[in-house]
Amino acid sequence: MSVNNVMTKDVLCIPAEEDVKDAWMILMEADVSGAPVVDSTGALVGIMSTTDIFRTIMDRVRKARTLRESTSQEQDPVAAEREAQREFSLAVRAVTDSKVTMILPKDQKIISLSPEDSFERALHLIAEHGVNRLPVLKGNHVVGIITRQDIIWQIAGRPPPQEHQS
Repeated sequence: MSVNNVMTKDVLCIPAEEDVKDAWMILMEADVSGAPVVDSTGALVGIMSTTDIFRTIMDRVRKARTLRESTSQEQDPVAAEREAQREFSLAVRAVTDSKVTMILPKDQKIISLSPEDSFERALHLIAEHGVNRLPVLKGNHVVGIITRQDIIWQIAGRPPPQEHQS
């Protein structure tokens, strides 16, 4: 069986120049945790997930706290907590106001499939790389996506729920 028989063909893609805040809302409204990111020509540039957003926010918070702790004198606990909350708020705002391309992991190796690849290859790649989804490409353009859920439905021998079908 080929990936083409199992993949979702109506793929939610995030424009690369979208603000993170808007992309996050797109994911939430679609009830998915991640999606392919495409440039203005529709070419795949990465995969964005809610985990990437969380990781980027917390990286900024850690950097701000490390800087504060290395440059400030002893503070009372109340002032320190207030400053920590301020740093968190600033990090959230900075990340959510940035473009999606700014939060894509710099070392992200995009693992993908072609529609002709086997179902077994899809299962192997998802398991080997610990990813939740794989884009299906023709050239560098997204024509489908296969997720862990797609694989589970297929192995169970049941069709996915109607809202999940392409």
